[in-house]
Amino acid sequence: MTTILTAYIGRDNEERLELLQDGVLVTASAVTRAVLKFGSFCLDTDVDTDEFYFLDSNNQVLCLKIGLLTGLAAKNYFDGKLTLFDNSNPEGLAWTNIHITVFNWNICSV
Repeated sequence: MTTILTAYIGRDNEERLELLQDGVLVTASAVTRAVLKFGSFCLDTDVDTDEFYFLDSNNQVLCLKIGLLTGLAAKNYFDGKLTLFDNSNPEGLAWTNIHITVFNWNICSV
């Protein structure tokens, strides 16, 4: 399965990814960590950041604010890899590909 995300540079848009297995949310609190690697970026839920985190303590939904990352360039396309970890799989499970497109989102200056 491939997930498609759009990031807008400097914008707070949040994308949420439900962690589904066979169409059902993963067991609550089973996932212990998530890592998203794309381009030169590596986001990790074990690293305190506002750009990549679990929605709540159930660890069933990931929240991403990719547009807030430093160093993004507009009109870049990335093929990312999401890896999930749990107590039974300490080396991680290859979970899904994530296609990420990055755009500028210009606003009027005040």
